[in-house]
Amino acid sequence: MAFSFFKGADSLFTEGIDLIKQGNMSKARDRLVKSIEKDGGPDDLSAVLVALIDMEGNLGNPSRYRALLDALRRCGAKEFEFGLTPLDRDMMIAQCELEIEKFEIIAAAEDDHVAQLEKGKRLVDLAQRYQARMGDENLKLHEIYGNDTTQTGTRIGMLLLAAAYESMASGTVWDNPRKAAEYQQIAYGYRKQLGESGDRNLELINNYSKSCKCWFCGRTASGAGIHFFTLPSDVSPMLAKSDDGEPLKSKSEGSEIYACRACNSTINWLAEAIARKYYESAIDQMRAMEARLQAEISSLQTQIMFVKG
Repeated sequence: MAFSFFKGADSLFTEGIDLIKQGNMSKARDRLVKSIEKDGGPDDLSAVLVALIDMEGNLGNPSRYRALLDALRRCGAKEFEFGLTPLDRDMMIAQCELEIEKFEIIAAAEDDHVAQLEKGKRLVDLAQRYQARMGDENLKLHEIYGNDTTQTGTRIGMLLLAAAYESMASGTVWDNPRKAAEYQQIAYGYRKQLGESGDRNLELINNYSKSCKCWFCGRTASGAGIHFFTLPSDVSPMLAKSDDGEPLKSKSEGSEIYACRACNSTINWLAEAIARKYYESAIDQMRAMEARLQAEISSLQTQIMFVKG
């Protein structure tokens, strides 16, 4: 091993393969890099294996996927092994391309509701391509570095569809809470298929489906926590009767009242303005008190100096 510098590319490549099987990735990478420096290795497979080694601990790093994808596209071998795991070049290329696109979509800005809706639509398209290209084939990188064979194209597709409809719900709820509830219902179905509880989806479905009449302005609103809010209040029995016979209520079963988003935001802004006014007044009083104390201290210091003198 001390004379590896004088070995040919093929010999270094073979050593690298054996070291990968032994789990010694650091030394394997060293041998493979040297084989690349010699003449690129057999079918450029050395570069692919180096990129695969560099994926360890980096399954969430899109730049590593790009490096692996570049090496795979230059590789002439249709099939090869990484340790004891057989790999298909075209399937690996598909996985890398899809993963890179997934990172790009997830990282996309959600500055407004239009962006959230567009993000959801892109995720639906990506999910369908995941299922079409990968199917029930498990993602080999997760198998290699996580011993996880459950991450198939079908499962990843369902995860993306759940996220897609949740994003579309977020983008729709501002204009159409009922439609947003439908999107959350679809997302809930995918979460259940994945073995998840879907509790958050059910909570949002319930909130989006609620409607009320604003206690202050009388406007109707749908979508609790979005278009109307619940406020604590002291509602007398006489005032509570104002809801009798009304299809939409302006108060809860308890003593809480409902405020539409416009009224609630106005109340909050007014409360903040009043609080700011009191805060500024308190600061002014403290500064005035500080000035008086400083003046008294200066006066006392002068008196002390006069007595000493």
